[in-house]
Amino acid sequence: MDIEKRFDRIELKLDQLSETVAVLARIDERLVSSHKRLDRHELRLDLLEGNIRDAETAMARVSGKGMVAERAAWVVFAAAIAAASKFF
Repeated sequence: MDIEKRFDRIELKLDQLSETVAVLARIDERLVSSHKRLDRHELRLDLLEGNIRDAETAMARVSGKGMVAERAAWVVFAAAIAAASKFF
């Protein structure tokens, strides 16, 4: 009788252990999928950062050329005003 009770307790504990292992396996699967998702998001963020950096560089180049053209236009305008005031 005592041996049967012991076996029943051992069997109950083994059942609990198998349930716990199943829960741990599900948690592990969730963690793996979360890590994969984070890796994918990190890759996408890196790509977006590269695109933003390229856009910033292009904007800086364009705005630099625009500033030079604007200054040249002001110089020409000032020269025209000076010439007009001298001759008229």
